[in-house]
Amino acid sequence: MSSWDQKISRAQALSKNESPVREVLGVFIKVANFQKNINQQLNGNEHPDIGSLLPFLPELKTLVKDLGSVPLQAAISSLSDDSERWSTLLLQYWEQDSEISSPADAFLAYLLLQPYAQHVTGRMKVSSDSASSQCPACGNPPQLSTLREFNNAARRSLICSLCSTEWEFRRVLCPYCGEKNKDKLPIFSAEDFVQARVEACDTCKSYIKCIDLTKDGRAIPQVDDLATLALDLWAQEQGYTRPQPNMFLLPSE
Repeated sequence: MSSWDQKISRAQALSKNESPVREVLGVFIKVANFQKNINQQLNGNEHPDIGSLLPFLPELKTLVKDLGSVPLQAAISSLSDDSERWSTLLLQYWEQDSEISSPADAFLAYLLLQPYAQHVTGRMKVSSDSASSQCPACGNPPQLSTLREFNNAARRSLICSLCSTEWEFRRVLCPYCGEKNKDKLPIFSAEDFVQARVEACDTCKSYIKCIDLTKDGRAIPQVDDLATLALDLWAQEQGYTRPQPNMFLLPSE
């Protein structure tokens, strides 16, 4: 699992050019610094509960103001300082409750919960069936797949959308519908993004972004996912959908 400093450094490196995703990477850097602080503050706390995140609300408000997002500002203003409402929202997100009222509320919950989830699950010893598409640590769906060098070949893993736990997953298998036929699992890539590819499924018309570390060992999956947004746009134009996009790519209203 990449450290916060590694993620921030990679985002800074990728945002130096005048790319269309420079603004998105800028948002990521601000969020990563905020989440890094939460993670550091939780260190040493062996059994934190979700309530331990409430003291970070003033810092969250400062971050949202800095981001300048009107929907986020409206959502955080609506929630106010009501600790009961915040606790309910965080629990709803943790439990994958569909009743969260808006993408803005979901994003606020993610901002607080992601470093908490990473802290809690980082202390777990997890194991998983290589055909399981649910995170073995927190039960959330995968955000990405990744390829890493292993015994002179490449091993595929999935990365959790919340806690960033990584677990081995079969190379030829759709994580969403279980399709095993290689002919129905096309892979698409582009010369401009050697480190990324689209792993699609013609059965359920879904796709998952794969960050290939055998092609670029400097890549950080969560950061390079944002840097290769053009691949998502292309895949969607072809009629594929991404069931679990990066939270930064969700609509804010």
